[in-house]
Amino acid sequence: MPFRACIIGIASASLMTLALLSQADPAHYYKWQGDSRIVCAQASPGPGWKRLKGHFIKADCSI
Repeated sequence: MPFRACIIGIASASLMTLALLSQADPAHYYKWQGDSRIVCAQASPGPGWKRLKGHFIKADCSI
């Protein structure tokens, strides 16, 4: 019986942790400039890109 209670305790703790993690805010978007192009992305599109503005909530970098 103690083993079964331990398993149930671990399972319920894992479920509570997953529930808390699922409530995290989404990542922000930023405007990036590379050569003559400007894009909106959550992370750098690659080498040579410079972050201009941020942080935005929407994927089109609007407020």
